Amino acid sequence: VAYVDKGVLNTLTGSRPHQGYVLRCGGLEFDPMPTIPSAGDVETPSLWLVLDEVVDPQNFGALLRSAYFLGGGSTDGNKGSSIGVMVCSKNSAPPSSVVSASSAGALELSHIYSTTNLPRTLNAAKEDGWRILGAAASAPNGMDEAQCFDLQDVEVGNSQAPTILVLGSEGHGLRTLVAKACTGFVRIPGSLAASVEGDTNAGVDSLNVSVTGGIMLWHFLNG
Repeated sequence: VAYVDKGVLNTLTGSRPHQGYVLRCGGLEFDPMPTIPSAGDVETPSLWLVLDEVVDPQNFGALLRSAYFLGGGSTDGNKGSSIGVMVCSKNSAPPSSVVSASSAGALELSHIYSTTNLPRTLNAAKEDGWRILGAAASAPNGMDEAQCFDLQDVEVGNSQAPTILVLGSEGHGLRTLVAKACTGFVRIPGSLAASVEGDTNAGVDSLNVSVTGGIMLWHFLNG
């Protein structure tokens, strides 16, 4: 323990809020995992949160916080958690102090996996019996045969196939190859069907990705 003045702490934190304490520690890394274990594996969570290039560290941290809180994670690397978490190894928010703060410490307590080829990982999971649902307002172009369900209409419970929920990036949503790997799509319908001179997209027409993730995870666990 070193006792220093506030100026040193400001320098160490880049003048970000520190409340008078700074801990210097090693960097965190994601665990590489090219394939999600078979849906029949008793040690594998029956619900996975997969993030397709979510780059905002605060959104990423908030999603980790929701997954840890709702999944019942322990202090032993998510052992026993009912929610697994996977991200893309590239073009995703890396583990950082901002992510940690936004996650309320869940970053350090969670086991987070990464894949270098998300479409391939999802296609392999589909062959292993996983239901893969992408969060989207509608089925992407060229996938008109795929169903897009309102969240309350998605069947959950032990009688349903284990589920992988895929959330896309903040600006572009799901990438084309990732969307094609999904078996269906799910959305949260808003009560504001807004109607400024017939413009159904007027006003706020969507939710933040971290809010969407929290609501959907709760539904898949408790709906």
